Amino acid sequence: MLKKATISVSALFIAALSGCITHPYYQQTKDVDLVEVSYDAACELQSGLKRIIPENSLIIVSTLLNVDDLKKTSSFGRIISDQIASAFHNSGYRIIGMEIPIDMFVMQEGGVLHISDEAKKLLKKYGASAIVGGVYAPGKRNTYVSLRMIDTDSKNIISSTDLSVPMGPDTKVLLESKDVGSAGSRSESATAAGEGAAEPAKTETPELKDSK
Repeated sequence: MLKKATISVSALFIAALSGCITHPYYQQTKDVDLVEVSYDAACELQSGLKRIIPENSLIIVSTLLNVDDLKKTSSFGRIISDQIASAFHNSGYRIIGMEIPIDMFVMQEGGVLHISDEAKKLLKKYGASAIVGGVYAPGKRNTYVSLRMIDTDSKNIISSTDLSVPMGPDTKVLLESKDVGSAGSRSESATAAGEGAAEPAKTETPELKDSK
């Protein structure tokens, strides 16, 4: 009798242990398709526009920055912004992609943007109609992203959206931080271009203008 009771207790223990192992809490978080996430975000920005931006207008898409350190980004921040840039280009806009440090753009009360002299030179040089930028915050199970689209004439936010990305294996690797620098590795070239520096990496080319 004792032997049967021991076996029964052992069986219950094994069953309980197996239940813990297969419990969803212990299962590894799966990655989502970041391309789909980025394109959906770009679509939401476009559908939420408070003013019409004509087709073929130039849009600057800034690399997403880490909300805890606005001088750092990651492969995650770069690929999301690049994919959003592709989505806008496929919608008929001209695009320049670059790293713009967030301290170049100071948001005042009421959602009005104060733009530094350095940023004004950049915008004047390229004649951009809008800027798309944002931040991301890595969490334990998700990374949270906040995006804003800013009108370069009024300096107001004309569209915004928020999203979360599950913390899967690929996302964890992509989130490893990388220094942007005080002015951004690509934005330094952009702001200094009038002084003979190299042009920033960009997707605006004669071929792209005709690829519709």
